[in-house]
Amino acid sequence: MSIDRLAQAPRADIPGCLWFVRFNRAGEAEPGTAEDFVNISAPREGFLWLHMDLADVRTRPLLARIAALSEDARDSLCDPVDHQHLEYSEGMVSGALLDYERDLGGPTSRTDFVRFAAGASFFISARRLPMDSVEAAHIAINRGARLTSPIDLFEMLTDALIDGLARKAAELGAAFDRVEDRIIDQRGRQARPALSAARRDAVRLARQISGLSSTVARLETIEEEADEQRDNDLRDAAARLIQHAGALTQDVTSLQERARLLQDELNAILSLETNDRLYALTVTTMLLLPATFVTGYFGMNTKNLLFAEDENGTFYATILCVLASATALFLMRRWGLAGAPESEDQRPAAPERRDDRPADRSF
Repeated sequence: MSIDRLAQAPRADIPGCLWFVRFNRAGEAEPGTAEDFVNISAPREGFLWLHMDLADVRTRPLLARIAALSEDARDSLCDPVDHQHLEYSEGMVSGALLDYERDLGGPTSRTDFVRFAAGASFFISARRLPMDSVEAAHIAINRGARLTSPIDLFEMLTDALIDGLARKAAELGAAFDRVEDRIIDQRGRQARPALSAARRDAVRLARQISGLSSTVARLETIEEEADEQRDNDLRDAAARLIQHAGALTQDVTSLQERARLLQDELNAILSLETNDRLYALTVTTMLLLPATFVTGYFGMNTKNLLFAEDENGTFYATILCVLASATALFLMRRWGLAGAPESEDQRPAAPERRDDRPADRSF
């Protein structure tokens, strides 16, 4: 099915509508009609998908007039939301899921909520800006994907959302690879900003996935029996989504553990660099301190100062400064304070342990 087949001009009869799709009994999609919207809650073979733009000021009044929506479903679609949630009441699933925004270049790093309400014969979704999961589901339907119930559409949207999170996890893995390469190449200080940003993104991603998993898990505990077959289908869909999200949770947990290891390694390298610089500063100070003492002595400006009346006094004072620094260097080397630290290759190997006890032999 081509994209043009489902393309719709702005509809005066449905203000704020982005698209209105009707799925027949076989699951094939086609544009919905004004009559379908009027009878949106009527039993039918197939179901309807209405996608609304919350940035349009006419959307919320329109949703408030749809009698088929329960109070919880209407609140999920219209009220402000700050966390992921799902509700199941009066045979209707409603809630909001956190997803990435989408522009012409693809998914962005900005997030917002996709709101939805699913009844027995309709699925209503709403958002303020284009969202990745909704656009992915719409593209799949335009390419011929078949859906036979609102639960199938809910599962497709959530699967697309999890796939988007998986792509973000793959991008984070590549970012950690680049950080690790910099650390190996002794460019630890250059890796600090990238590692901090990647760790922050990993924490946000882990929170998002954890919230999604716990939210979807609530559907496995539904107890209503108004439509037992539909409830079973919903539980089965929730189980599949939880399994899908669980695999991603393990991947993100591994990324966080890897981030901590990289941070520890980077901190160790930076500590070694700091110690080396402090060592160089200490050695320089110890070498210059005796010479500074000599120059301070000759700068006292008192009578009968040594070499004060000698024509070569400056030369002699310079020799004293050099001798003082040389003496300090000699003492530092003698005490082992000025030698370069041993590398791992220069350290003597530990003697091989030998067991002097006679070996047991069987003849």
